Amino acid sequence: MLTNNFITTLTQTKSRIDKLSTQIASQSKIQKPSDSPSGTIRLNRLYGQLSQSDSFNNNIQNGLAFVNSTILSMETIQNETSQTLTKLTELVNATNGGDFTTYADAVDLSLNAILDAANTQSDGKYIFGGTDFSTSPFGLTADGSSVEVKASDISGTQEIKISPNISQKLNMSGTEVFGTIVKGIGSLNKDGAIGDVSSAATKVYDAAGNQYTLNMNYTKSAENTYSLSYDIVDGSGTSVYSSPPAAKELVYDADTGKLSTIDGSSAQQFSIKVPDKKIDFMLNINGLNEKSGASSLAMSANQQMDIFNTLILIRDNLRKGIPPTEAQRATVSDFNKHMLAKLAESGSVSNQFTDVSDQLTQQKTILQELVSKEQDVDIAKAIMEMQTEDNALQMSYKLSAMIMPQSLLNYL
Repeated sequence: MLTNNFITTLTQTKSRIDKLSTQIASQSKIQKPSDSPSGTIRLNRLYGQLSQSDSFNNNIQNGLAFVNSTILSMETIQNETSQTLTKLTELVNATNGGDFTTYADAVDLSLNAILDAANTQSDGKYIFGGTDFSTSPFGLTADGSSVEVKASDISGTQEIKISPNISQKLNMSGTEVFGTIVKGIGSLNKDGAIGDVSSAATKVYDAAGNQYTLNMNYTKSAENTYSLSYDIVDGSGTSVYSSPPAAKELVYDADTGKLSTIDGSSAQQFSIKVPDKKIDFMLNINGLNEKSGASSLAMSANQQMDIFNTLILIRDNLRKGIPPTEAQRATVSDFNKHMLAKLAESGSVSNQFTDVSDQLTQQKTILQELVSKEQDVDIAKAIMEMQTEDNALQMSYKLSAMIMPQSLLNYL
């Protein structure tokens, strides 16, 4: 009985020493789930939160690099536009009237710099290419007379997850920075009869600055459904199309009154192009809702002409001895203001990324402290406990040398 009790105690002591030795070597209190089932569950949860935090932070750091590259490119574009605007203002001065060639060369340099910045890449992605990274977004036409969109679609939006419930828009699409976006705003009569037609019109321009009229008709075809037909006519009222473009089916949400789909797609805008007339713009009707009451339609454009072809027209006219018109100077001035607004927008996104990244870093520190509290070994305490157990083990060995050789005769 004494022998069995001794061996059991000795085994337990050696087991505790082995456990303490392993904890000191690995600096972890939990070697396997059975060491602490509840602690293992908490650690798994904490590790999951740490992994998620790292994933969001990586998204933000990659996104921040992309946004900062976008800001640098837009700053270049805005600086060149501002310098061009200064040159155009100087041309108003009569003393500079005979030096058109020098100004034409300056405009050409700015045009090339803006075009280069518009085709900037970040991590292999064209900054202003939307979601099409296969080719540079902008380039000269075959005859070199104007700039056109080379990519299939530069209106795409890139988003990244910065928290479990928040996705942040990352890019400035080429369409919203350089293109013309005609927006439809107002409301369609939800209670109107089938066949009712609501109309709207606005001015649009080609690459050379020639004015056209965009006519739009919304015909109610079913409950919460409309057929959108449109046409573009020149100053004489002649359509630029050889045949009318196909009508678009608009479906509205019956509860919210907001646009749900365009031809079955959730996209809120579509492209209108007339290549032989060099007309190219986006029609966005996200701001046109459906509600009870008389229809009220309006349309507005973010800019009449794109900056590229405006500068080309100004440059070519200067080389012919023709000064820029007030409308052309206004177009350059409007684009300059437009770029300042986009810079502010990108700056806000950059600040948001930085703030969220700081929060995630603080959160990670707290999570790491909780993991450490749950798992890490107090080395000094463990060494003292192991020394105590080792002393007990040595004493057990000495006692065993005295007790084990004894027999019943020794006690008689």
